[in-house]
Order: sequence, then structure tokens, then C-alpha cells
Amino acid sequence: MAKRESCPGIPSGPRCTVHGESRARFPVNRSRSSGRLALTLCLALAACGFEPLYGEGAGRETVAEMAEIGIAPMPDRIGQKLRNALIDQVTPRGQLADSRYQLDVVVTTRRDGVAVQRDATVTRFNLYVSAQFRLFDRQTPPGERREPLLAGRSHTIAAFNALSADFANIMAERDAEDRAARDLASDITQRLAAFFRRRAGA
Repeated sequence: MAKRESCPGIPSGPRCTVHGESRARFPVNRSRSSGRLALTLCLALAACGFEPLYGEGAGRETVAEMAEIGIAPMPDRIGQKLRNALIDQVTPRGQLADSRYQLDVVVTTRRDGVAVQRDATVTRFNLYVSAQFRLFDRQTPPGERREPLLAGRSHTIAAFNALSADFANIMAERDAEDRAARDLASDITQRLAAFFRRRAGA
């Protein structure tokens, strides 16, 4: 079985997803309000057809198909982090040596300063991360053109503060990268699962 990749000590960055930074305030009566909130969320998710990937509602065929996905290596630290997160979520029991499917992912990043002082010093950055993914069937007959079974793109934005110490900056950016990788992996995993569910029901 394929192993998860370790990341070299390349100075690159953590990312804190912007939507994860806000905190909601609830009334003092937390037990009652929490129960109502949980019930509302459950009903909303059920109405949307949401199912946990490996929960009781997940079909055996979908889980078996997901286990057959081999995730191709990716360059750079962010790519390795994304691949490891995908392995954890798509094939939590490990990668098969002779998997039927291959998932290719190309990651692109861009860092922009979003908080600039009067002296032009940047105090906060947004890290834009995009992952273009394609799922192939390795059992395509010889001579036939191999077309992707599924193709798409996933995006996320991770923010981090610019600090005075270089080491602190590196760690802050790396933390943001880790969060972005988990977000992208979660989105790609759900889209893969939805694809196999649709195909099983066709």
C-alpha cells in the first residue's frame, strides 16, 4: 500500500480559512438553543441529501469504489499536504498498490496582501489555493483514448497575519496551507463520492 508523504522543510505557508475565523454568539440558555440549532442543521442537511461519506447511509458500492482510487503524487509542500489529506479522507484504510482509478490533481496558489499600513507594510495576507482534479479509469482498453470520468476545480482562501519574526511568519503561513489542504480535500472527496453515488444509481 502507498504511504503518506512527509513534507520537506520548505519555507511556505499555513493558511487559516477566512470563513473559519468568525464565531457566533448564542444566548445564555445554551443547552436549549444548541439542541434547536442541531435539530435545524440536521433537517437542513437531510433536505439537501447530505450523507457522511463513511456513515450508515453510504452505499457499500460507493465506499468500495472510493477505496479503488489511487492519488497521484503532487509537488511542493502544499501538494504533499493535499495528497495526504486526500488519502486520509478518500482511502482512510490506505492506498491499494493496483487501484482501478487514478486521481490527478494540479495545485496553484497566489498570495495577496490585504491589509497594508501607510508605510506600505503588509500586515495580513490572503492565500488563494486552487486544485484542478481529474479522475481516470486505469482499465481503459488499449487503443482507446483515456478520457476523465470526472473533472473539476476546487477553490479556497486562507488568511494569515504577517508577523515581525521570520520563523513566526513561516509557521503562520504553513498553518494556513494545512487548513487550505484539508478544505480542498474535503470538497474533492465529497464530489468524488457524489459521482460514484450517481453512477451506482444510473
